Amino acid sequence: MRSPEKKIAGILRIVFASLILLAQLFVLFLLVINLKQMFVYVYFLLELIGLAEVLILIDRNRGSSYTIAWIVTILVLPVFGVLLYYLWGRAGTRSRCARKTRQILSRLGKWLTPDPEAQLELQRSHSSRKRLSVYLEKEGFPLYQGTQSRYYPLGELQFEDMIADLEQARRFIFMEYYIVSDGRLWDRIYEVLRRKAAQGVEIRILYDDVGSIFALPDEIKGQAEKDGIKTLAFNPVHRYVNRLYVNYRNHQKITIMDGGIAYTGGTNIADEYVNLYSKYGHWKDTAIRLEGEAVWSLTVAFLQMWEVESGASEDYGQFRPARTVAGDGFYQPFTDGPVNEPDNPAEATYRYMITNAQDYVYITTPYLVVDNAMLEVLSMAALSGTDVRIVTPKIPDHSYVHAVTRFNYGRLMEAGIRIYEYTPGYIHAKTILSDDDHAITGSINMDYRSFHLHFENGIWICGSPVLMDIKKDILETFEVSEEITMEQWQARSWSVKLLQAFLRLFAPLF
Repeated sequence: MRSPEKKIAGILRIVFASLILLAQLFVLFLLVINLKQMFVYVYFLLELIGLAEVLILIDRNRGSSYTIAWIVTILVLPVFGVLLYYLWGRAGTRSRCARKTRQILSRLGKWLTPDPEAQLELQRSHSSRKRLSVYLEKEGFPLYQGTQSRYYPLGELQFEDMIADLEQARRFIFMEYYIVSDGRLWDRIYEVLRRKAAQGVEIRILYDDVGSIFALPDEIKGQAEKDGIKTLAFNPVHRYVNRLYVNYRNHQKITIMDGGIAYTGGTNIADEYVNLYSKYGHWKDTAIRLEGEAVWSLTVAFLQMWEVESGASEDYGQFRPARTVAGDGFYQPFTDGPVNEPDNPAEATYRYMITNAQDYVYITTPYLVVDNAMLEVLSMAALSGTDVRIVTPKIPDHSYVHAVTRFNYGRLMEAGIRIYEYTPGYIHAKTILSDDDHAITGSINMDYRSFHLHFENGIWICGSPVLMDIKKDILETFEVSEEITMEQWQARSWSVKLLQAFLRLFAPLF
């Protein structure tokens, strides 16, 4: 458990940012009242602007749930809702910061080059999957063959191997996580990093400021700098509070050693992820280890996010791997984020896998907060005869999000989808597997934030033996989970039903 003293700095920063936000709301409220009482014509003009914003939202159709939530806000809160939308609803893609980020991320083609031979081989061996791969390649993410992988059904298994690989690093170590938390796991990892830095290994740690604000004391960052370890907090919470950038977080989870080995998945660096700290019962998470050519895409992904935060450009080529391995399948790492709206590779690949499944689709996700379009895709797959199963937590980390997750069960079960809740505790694994021959695993939750508001990363895997390891783990997860029935779902009290419906309407905004 983290002591209260270590949370003080984070609490103060959150309080500071919250006070500024509350001050904005108060000023906006006073402005609206005064306009209504004293400036009838100006008030009427702002109402017209509000109507125009509603029409623009409908025309732009930036995700139906997002659109509906803001339309309701604008219509229910005349003028005040317009000002809220102007300050916060448009901030993600139109700001100067977003333009700079988009410019950096658009340079993928400079560093990532498609391999025509890999596409030809995919066509020969898995022709039905070529279209998905071609889509990702057109988005800038190459397909690789010379890669091997290892799957971890629990975080504690991943970190044992990861720490051993950290010990072998000779050139550089890059780590990027939403949460880096003080604790026993961090102490083990940091001891290795400290020694490797003393040996001349370049070490960089990029962590999300909101995710780590209560978990990583400032003195640890200071000590890391003294030990020769570079650290950066992504998008500090106190920066740009007038644009509500607290929404646009770096949720990617990547560790890279010397450009040849990488780890990614759902795990962060915190004790609960390895069950050293029982936060929500047993913590079920997964990860994957890559070795070979596909690591290069993850290296570029890390360097781009580092450049976004540091503002310093560099030659990524110096971090290319020096050795190759024999491949055991096809691997296509990709990233997604709010600045590339309306293109969303994460959501698009999920939809493609669900729509094109012939036999089954199995999904594990901590959240099931999706819009009507995704609900329709899932339902159509089940109605057409595909075995669709979804696992969510029994014990939630955020009760309001879990309320929306459970609200969505009804429509899905009506279509024949089987819903499970992980009985031992909390499942944080983020995987979609279909038809024994392809899957996606990484940091992507099946919710609006992952699809639209956060920077995420995933690995599309096709034709690899590791897929059977993933399937075995998911089948074993079904066995220890409770299958939810329609009778259980319908037995909810009227107050719970009303609350869930309300929360679902505004889910994209919180």
